[in-house]
Amino acid sequence: MKTVLILAATMILIAGCSYNRIGDLTMIANRNIDSKTDYKLIQHNVKGKASTKRGDALERALDEATESVTGGEFLKNIKIYVKDNGKKIKVEGDVWGIPPVNTNITTNVNLKIEFGIGDRVAFKNSVGKIIEARIAGINEQGALVVHKNQLGVAKKKQIHFSELTKMEK
Repeated sequence: MKTVLILAATMILIAGCSYNRIGDLTMIANRNIDSKTDYKLIQHNVKGKASTKRGDALERALDEATESVTGGEFLKNIKIYVKDNGKKIKVEGDVWGIPPVNTNITTNVNLKIEFGIGDRVAFKNSVGKIIEARIAGINEQGALVVHKNQLGVAKKKQIHFSELTKMEK
């Protein structure tokens, strides 16, 4: 007899601690939904739980489920579970919304630039200032350019081709 009472008490406690399914809904949202927007399925079987004493547990559970997925707006195919006289609610469903857009742009430019003696070029000096010059000579390492310094004196400098920008004549 004692075992039967212990078993019955355990069953009542376990039954009181579990969520009870109260229904299914096709769609539920706690925001305005624009009927002209083309919403997409973002994620299946998302769960949200909430407990409150104020009576807004369903709204909080919906917010938790939709906000857990980036771009989520509303739920479809929802199952609603209740525990403790409506103070604890669990929702489970598919999140629909506007999926985030990830853009990766890769650009490659292959341009054949030919340098010749007498071409106008520009380069950056050691402090980052852009200097205009003329090519006086060319070898495998780069070009010998002639430019004028701040005092107007002609200076020669060897610059690698990758550091030169060809300018219009």
